[in-house]
Amino acid sequence: MNIQQMQYFAEVCRHENVTKAAASLHMSQSTLSLSMKNLETETGLNLFRHVGRNIQLTADGQALFQEVEKMLKQVKRFEASVKEIAKRHNRLQLAVPSQIATIILPLLLGEFFQQHPEIQLEITEPAGGAALDMVEREEVDLAFVHDAEGRPNLTLRKLSSWPICLCVPRSHPLADKPSVTLAEAAAYPLVLLSRKFILTKRVLAEFDRQKLQPQILHYSPNLSSIWNIVQQGIALSILTGNGILQDSNLIAIPIEGLAQKGFIVTKKGRQIYADERCLIDFVRRKFADAPEHMNRTP
Repeated sequence: MNIQQMQYFAEVCRHENVTKAAASLHMSQSTLSLSMKNLETETGLNLFRHVGRNIQLTADGQALFQEVEKMLKQVKRFEASVKEIAKRHNRLQLAVPSQIATIILPLLLGEFFQQHPEIQLEITEPAGGAALDMVEREEVDLAFVHDAEGRPNLTLRKLSSWPICLCVPRSHPLADKPSVTLAEAAAYPLVLLSRKFILTKRVLAEFDRQKLQPQILHYSPNLSSIWNIVQQGIALSILTGNGILQDSNLIAIPIEGLAQKGFIVTKKGRQIYADERCLIDFVRRKFADAPEHMNRTP
């Protein structure tokens, strides 16, 4: 006796009339009558006696009805529990490092929230390497990062590519150049993101590879601190192209031969729930539909 049969049987018992029960269930009387006959055959019980156009429950029918009602109440509690569990997946935990946050957060907190106010977002802004660690430990549902190769436990969904740039004030002598070399960048005092950041590790490795000795004044975990130092002309910085606000007083000059990819990162083998899939599809669609906005270099 399956759940559907229980529901049909309970409705007939409540109405004591197959026609009314069929109307309540939005099905034909003949189909419901056949279902009740099949139920009697399967259970081997005589469940009903006919009294005119109505029916009455036999003693066996009454006993079965009591058990079925108990079972259906349990089913309702089970369904309510499942819905409560599902609600927890309306809260997504995200890791979004500061550079890519400049382009991702306006999307998430603006248009995505307006379209899906039922989905709660809990966002942290760690360094890129730390964000990947959080995904691997399942402390967050997903992360948006620059470059994530060498992590076999993670699934990467590419968003786009951006040049790695020398960040200078608009008044700087290099501001009008279409590109610079890393050697030209190394000729100026620099302030970089903390060593934990994927970008900084990449840049320092490239300095070593090219046997360059840059003057690095400071490593900061805060992008806003770096912007302020550069705006005041104290030092230049090296950032991903999308790590500079469009309306700032800064210029991002691509460094020849250096670029970073952007990815959405999830734990490999971990189930992707509906709300998580909704967010992933939204962001990927925005990057695909508006590359001139998402991928431009300030």
